[in-house]
Amino acid sequence: MQIRQFNIAKTQHLILLILMLIFFPRIGMAQAALKKGEQIPDIVLQNIYNYPKKSFDLDKIRGKLIIFDFWSPSCISCLKSFPKIDSLQRLFADEVTIVLVNKESLDSTRRFFETRKFLFRPQIPFATSDVTINKLFPNRANPAYAWIDGEGKFHQMTNELTAASIRRFLAGNKVNLEDYRERRKYLTSLFDKEYEPSVISYSYLSKAIPGVNLNGSIGKNGLSFHNYDLMNLYREAFGEQGKYDFSKKWNIVLDVNDTQRFISPKEEELAHDWKRKNLYNYALLLPENMAEERFIMMRSDLKRYLGFDARVEKKLISSMILVKVGNMDKLKSQKTGPSNFRMSDIRTSQIDSVRRLINRPFKTFSNILGSWVALRLEKPFVDETGYSGNIDIELNGNAVDSFNLGKIRAQLKQYGLDLVEQKRPIDVLVIREKGVVKE
Repeated sequence: MQIRQFNIAKTQHLILLILMLIFFPRIGMAQAALKKGEQIPDIVLQNIYNYPKKSFDLDKIRGKLIIFDFWSPSCISCLKSFPKIDSLQRLFADEVTIVLVNKESLDSTRRFFETRKFLFRPQIPFATSDVTINKLFPNRANPAYAWIDGEGKFHQMTNELTAASIRRFLAGNKVNLEDYRERRKYLTSLFDKEYEPSVISYSYLSKAIPGVNLNGSIGKNGLSFHNYDLMNLYREAFGEQGKYDFSKKWNIVLDVNDTQRFISPKEEELAHDWKRKNLYNYALLLPENMAEERFIMMRSDLKRYLGFDARVEKKLISSMILVKVGNMDKLKSQKTGPSNFRMSDIRTSQIDSVRRLINRPFKTFSNILGSWVALRLEKPFVDETGYSGNIDIELNGNAVDSFNLGKIRAQLKQYGLDLVEQKRPIDVLVIREKGVVKE
């Protein structure tokens, strides 16, 4: 009798499950990652920020292209992309809906924007506290973009978003962006995995390969650079892992016929196609007794493979010089306490009216000031004060953040310092092509 009752209950449960799958086919499946061509379930997003309503019903915007833009507060690339995302939404307002998706709570997201004066907030709905969308479109790095067509079907996931790609999609053509999921293929080198352990030494330069990530674990006996343009390959070869700095606009000179091989176009649409043609992989492995020569070998390889002659030369460059112009006794450290000597940016949650450097070496101040000069004035910085020892210094927060040269100079003069523009001999990386001479 008990067995029969158990079987009846089991049968009823099975019938109920079948009925649920018929009438609610997404129950039990909504949390699975969608495959291309699959229908997104009917979802009403809750905890919506930056939107007049508390919820967002995806079903009510069917017919439009929906793009989920995955971001996080710690993703600087995401934060920098906000103005672009806002302009894309405005450009395609009648045909596209972009929804920014993050896992942080509604309150946390609201506070994040309220406390960051320098951060641009796009006029786009934010789906906060999200679990469902992230599970439907799993992503390991942001930004990432999931494309849902007008019928509610998952089309593609990409790590780029451009106006040209949206136009192609709306016209019924291929998006022409690398697929986010398919690109996650990691290799240590281009050699056959079976024989790779037997290779003692090698070097190669290859075009970037779509879908393949060549972040090799070569270690200190070699070098590996994945998806680098020519400019950055030369910077790495001569920079020697931070020993020298050729990353600035002024300390690299191109004496070549076609600078477009080295410099990406500023226009985003052109830059995307440029990357497809002008990114490279370089790898080098040396025996342990030759490891110290790895950068010399890389420079030799680049010359052999590419034909350019690159070398470091001294050139007179217009620079910003920190000089002594008066009594500097006011700098001598007499205080204790915390320092906040930094420039505010999109990550800053508290904007201090005064920036202090308390009981710190003058060299620390000089290095920070030099980084600000490089960032905002795009010029070399040279400290010619000859000053040493610990200092106290306070600068107006608005003067620091705007980095208006006149305001900065006025602040520095209170401490017997000035920042003047003069030419100085600076180490410059020159890349030359045979037969090309430029001044």
